[in-house]
Amino acid sequence: MNVLFVVWENDPFFKLGGLGDIARSLPSALKTMNVDIRVVIPYYKVVRMGRNKKTKIGDYSFSYGGKNVKVEIWQALNPYTKVIGYFLKNTKYFDVASLVETWGFFDKAVVELIKSKILNWAPDIIHTNDFHGGLIPLLIKQEKLPIRTMLTIHNLAFQGKAPVGIIQRMGIDPALCRTLQWEIKSKQINFLQEGIIHADIVTTVSPTYAKEILTEEFGDGLHEILRGKEGLIYGILNGIDIDWRHTARNPAVKFPYGPEEKRVGEKIEYYDWREGKALDKEFLQKKLGLKVGKDIPMLCFIGRLSGEQKGLDILHRMLRRVDQTKFQFVVLGTGEKEWEERFQWLSTFYPKYISCNFKFDDTLAHQIYAASDFIVIPSRYEPCGLIQMIAMLFGTIPIAHKTGGLKDSIREGYNGFLFSSYSSEALEEKVVKAVAMWKNEKPTYEVMVEHALATDFSWKKNAKEYLMLYKKLLTDFHKMLKSTMIDNH
Repeated sequence: MNVLFVVWENDPFFKLGGLGDIARSLPSALKTMNVDIRVVIPYYKVVRMGRNKKTKIGDYSFSYGGKNVKVEIWQALNPYTKVIGYFLKNTKYFDVASLVETWGFFDKAVVELIKSKILNWAPDIIHTNDFHGGLIPLLIKQEKLPIRTMLTIHNLAFQGKAPVGIIQRMGIDPALCRTLQWEIKSKQINFLQEGIIHADIVTTVSPTYAKEILTEEFGDGLHEILRGKEGLIYGILNGIDIDWRHTARNPAVKFPYGPEEKRVGEKIEYYDWREGKALDKEFLQKKLGLKVGKDIPMLCFIGRLSGEQKGLDILHRMLRRVDQTKFQFVVLGTGEKEWEERFQWLSTFYPKYISCNFKFDDTLAHQIYAASDFIVIPSRYEPCGLIQMIAMLFGTIPIAHKTGGLKDSIREGYNGFLFSSYSSEALEEKVVKAVAMWKNEKPTYEVMVEHALATDFSWKKNAKEYLMLYKKLLTDFHKMLKSTMIDNH
């Protein structure tokens, strides 16, 4: 079974978010299941090849916008997973990504790459992700290629709207593009909408989110179209690499701890989680200028500072209302300046209890995971979320809104806390309960930590669900071909 995984970022070559992690880890898991899966991304200026050997396979040309354009195809192995990566190079369209041209050109280039047969390899399935590959299923249909398509929605809010002229430049038959009929006034095309309509199967990154996007509240204007695909929408929870960067054996963690069976590679000295976490907390307190002491619980928030999605409004209101000397709170992330300023202002009143770090810092992130007792995830909605999984590898208990993948990965009272109502009061109730448990019910807290450490978020189980869908796609396709042959006779 040959699968081409189409995505816009792929760790470690180029990564801005969690999708880069998925592009590394999911193909790696599928490769162990005898799937010949390969990943393709644009060859941006900022792609880092490092010491990885890269090979130019060749180049191919096609018509775009009435002109003949050339694309180079380069190949390199992912240094961690040994999965083959393809990099499409064109200085005009791929050096720097722009919404309008990069993704229309990229989608066209991927399909033309397959048509050119330059790879001496052809996919049975194209697995595309988010709006960046949204027009590929439509192009596959237009070109009548014998390939099945799957679209995974990682976040429905990002849809990729662009002027409709891109359709003409790509050479797409307007009659095949339903968006034109629905977007007459704005004259726009919605990449993600087209992907949903034309893909053979649509998946999302958690079972709960697959249900939520069918509602008006979470459907971001596409709920009616998604309802039309009912029966062809599947929710599969993301996984993480438990034996790679996201473990307590990461070099950034000063006092490594955790279950020995989750450690691979070199033998290292590690601590019981109680001792290790206490030492890591002391280290972080000194590093961030917080009050040093073992007898105060530490909470954290790690993520994008997005007021629309990440629940910063209820988090900020909660912090303003509670007695902030009862626990320490560490923020790490970048995003909207308004929220950076509001949290920074709050920290000026409690410099020994609140630490704000508005940057992307992987080393500090691991040190915060290792030192914290709880991680707060108050997202209004969360398609999947990876931070709760990473946190639990460190025995850091999540306190989260009961939505999307948070609901699917956290069990109330077992390995975390969930609050149903999206409000600062509901969040505060769980925070107060968690802090009280940490201070007054140590045995109960320790059992919850043990459960978190034991929870398996590897791809072992969930990658099999993708494999089953791949097999379903091919089985249904072969049945359709057989039926067509019978009808023709």
